[in-house]
Amino acid sequence: MKTKSNRIEDIIEYIYKELKNKYQDNEIKSFVNILFEHFAQLNSAHIMAFPQETINESSLLEIVLATQELKKHKPIQQIIGKVDFLNISLEVNENVLIPRPETEELCQTIIQENQEKNLDIMDLCSGSGCISLSLAKNIAQSKIVGVDISTEALSVARRNNEVLGLDVEYIEANILEDFNVDKEFDIIVSNPPYVMNKEKEQMEKNVLDYEPHLALFVEDENPLIFYKAIEKFAKNHLRSSGKIYLEINESLAKETIALFSSEEYSYQIVKDLFQKDRFIFLQKK
Repeated sequence: MKTKSNRIEDIIEYIYKELKNKYQDNEIKSFVNILFEHFAQLNSAHIMAFPQETINESSLLEIVLATQELKKHKPIQQIIGKVDFLNISLEVNENVLIPRPETEELCQTIIQENQEKNLDIMDLCSGSGCISLSLAKNIAQSKIVGVDISTEALSVARRNNEVLGLDVEYIEANILEDFNVDKEFDIIVSNPPYVMNKEKEQMEKNVLDYEPHLALFVEDENPLIFYKAIEKFAKNHLRSSGKIYLEINESLAKETIALFSSEEYSYQIVKDLFQKDRFIFLQKK
C-alpha cells in the first residue's frame, strides 16, 4: 500500500491503516507524532494545524519505511535510534535494552536520595549506559564506573558518554567471574538480566524479536545468578553505610533479599509505578 499523496493527512491515514491491526490507537497516535518529529521535523501541533501541508519525498520515504518496520513490531526507539531517559537523550540499537519507565524510577530515587558530592558509584550490567549516565548527569562530581560483558553494548554506552560530555569509565567484564576493580564504592546499582526463560511466553514480540536476550534472560534453574554475584561484589567493594539499588523480578523479591544478610544490611522492597515489587534498596550497617 502507498500513501495517496505527500500531504500530512494522507500520510497519517496511511500509518493508521498499516498499523491498525497491530497496535492500539493511542500507540499509533504516539508513533505518528514521533515519526513526523524525527523524519520531517514537524511537531504534533504543526501536523494537527496544517493537515494539507506536504512534506518532501525523502521524509515521506523514511516515514513509510519506518511504518513497515513498526508493522513487524520493531521498537520505535530502534527505528529512530534514540530514546529520552530522564533529562538525557541516548542512542539505542539492537545491542542494548531499551530503557524502561521502571528503570527511570530507579534512577530518580537514587538521584533524590544521593545529592552529596564526590560519590563513587558502580553500575553493574550497564547496557546502553542509561543508569550510569543519568546519575553522572544529575549527581554532582560523582565518579562512576560501568561494567558490562557485551562489547557491542559498551560501544553504545561509550558513544553516549562522549556525546553527552560526561566522564563515566566503562569496563568490559563478566560480573559472574572475578574482575579487578581496586576501589570501594558508596553506591552499587544494577538492573541485571532477571527474566526467567519460562516467562518468555509472556513477553511482547517487539522485545523477543529485537532486544538482546543476553541482557534479558536467565536460566529457570538459577534465576538469581546475577544477584548472587552482586552480593559477592558488594562484600569486597561496598563502603560502610554504602547503598545498593537493584531492579528485580517481581516474583522473586523475597528470594532476592534472602541473598543479603540481615545482619549486614537494612533493606526495603519497593513497588514500581505498576504496583509490582520491582526494586530492592539496601544499606550496609
